[in-house]
Amino acid sequence: MRDRKRLCRWLMSCSVIALLAGCGGGSSTNPQTAEQQIVASNTNFRTRVQTILRNAAQEMGVQVSPENFACGVFTNGSDGKMSVLINAAIANTQNLTLDDLRSGADLMFCYLRTDDGYRNFLPVRIRQISNRWVAEVRNLAGETATFDASVQQRENSGGDSKLTFDWDDGPCIDFRVSGIKVKICLELPDLEDVVTTRTTSGGWEDQLNSACEQLMSSVRGAMQSRSGSSFRGVVAISRDDVLSVCQLSGMASEMQLNDSSRPLGYCYIWKERNGDDLPTRIFPIKLISAQDNSYAVDGAPAIGVTLEPSNLTIKTKSSPRPRLDDNRIALLLPVQDQVVSLEVPLTQ
Repeated sequence: MRDRKRLCRWLMSCSVIALLAGCGGGSSTNPQTAEQQIVASNTNFRTRVQTILRNAAQEMGVQVSPENFACGVFTNGSDGKMSVLINAAIANTQNLTLDDLRSGADLMFCYLRTDDGYRNFLPVRIRQISNRWVAEVRNLAGETATFDASVQQRENSGGDSKLTFDWDDGPCIDFRVSGIKVKICLELPDLEDVVTTRTTSGGWEDQLNSACEQLMSSVRGAMQSRSGSSFRGVVAISRDDVLSVCQLSGMASEMQLNDSSRPLGYCYIWKERNGDDLPTRIFPIKLISAQDNSYAVDGAPAIGVTLEPSNLTIKTKSSPRPRLDDNRIALLLPVQDQVVSLEVPLTQ
């Protein structure tokens, strides 16, 4: 009887302790930091998108290797509409030769969504006609459009092929073939005029848009929890080895390049770190002026700063725009009649 009473008292004590700290020595868990929330959201996003890309590609008759897809998602500052550019590699592209490319080979599987409502999955095929490289894209209905592609060759620096893109022009992919590094880029025209939208039967477009919207909602909330600023435009760039998010603050007409008291925005950049000087936390974009009329980001010396032509301001609609290269990432931030480009080197 005495042992039974002793056991009952122990169980009651453990129940009370469990409510406070967890029975058996457990402890309360700390909430996610804003940076952890961004990384976790990106991990979930990439898992979902890989499945969606694989299923959509299968419906369109191609096989993809979506694990290292490159993606740019951003919302503009005027109405919050979302744009998406995703680039995935066709399976076994690592086995292609230059002769394969010249004869014609499927290379990329892209998804494009513009803020005016156009959206399409597009397999991309590359070939050479005489001395001219061309790219052919097709939609689900088999409609095609052909346009020029640029091909650059240089010494092989080693490493895996990387998917890249530039929103103002088009997606790119890097190959390393027989000691030669080949980079192929597509200068996408206004596809709405040449390749009409065809929706997959699996509704993969809606699922992909939902994944992107969920990512942006989480990223926006995390950024604003640190900045305390209402968002004007948010961009997220994701690849298997790099993640970058950036939020513009205030109105473009109110921002000044030399006003250190009012940040242009806030960024968080993660990559496979190799002794770089990038901040480990969300940081304000405060520009400091050097003696030679150049600029740098205060507290982030690894990030280079250049100014882009003012005509990009109209194209960006007051929104950040992404560029992702195999060795650099750039964020274009429109400020008044100029565009500030933040360039971050990436480890090969």
